[in-house]
Amino acid sequence: MPRIRSIAEVRLELRSRVRQLRKLLAVRKKVDRQIAALKGAVSGPAKRGRKARRQLKVVRRRRRGARGKPLVEYIRQVLAGIVKGMQVMDVVGAVKGAGYKSLSKDFYGIVATALRDKKNFKKLARGRYKLAK
Repeated sequence: MPRIRSIAEVRLELRSRVRQLRKLLAVRKKVDRQIAALKGAVSGPAKRGRKARRQLKVVRRRRRGARGKPLVEYIRQVLAGIVKGMQVMDVVGAVKGAGYKSLSKDFYGIVATALRDKKNFKKLARGRYKLAK
């Protein structure tokens, strides 16, 4: 069971934590300025609050539009001649081999999610799918 503290002890603890917080905020402010400088933003003492956030340049990647057939069509094409079905990992390799380009770090997860569509694919066993009729 925790020890009951006196008011004086609690005040001391509070002062200590406030001091620590001020130190951390000073370090954070310095790091934020360094980050802003690396991003190419204008730095200066007038940059604070909401205006500062608006002035920072936000670098966003543009999404590329879809090219060619959708992923489901590639999967259907791969599974078209297979009667016994395929494992998800085999489908991933076959889809990439068929020419589908993806920059995803988790392409396996995307293919597995697409295979869960009961209209297009039938689950035969754990991780094994074939075309639905």
